[in-house]
Amino acid sequence: MPVWQTAADNGTVLLASPRIPVGEKNRLRAEHELSMRALEEIDKAAGRAG
Repeated sequence: MPVWQTAADNGTVLLASPRIPVGEKNRLRAEHELSMRALEEIDKAAGRAG
């Protein structure tokens, strides 16, 4: 799970950066959503769903 958490955290930071071009943000947004879904599924499987 640390890998998915790191990916999600990095995605959040990059998406908030004004220096990242719009096209790249679109790609990053998809990766960030994947990371967040993975974390949700891990939490659900571990019985920590909120």
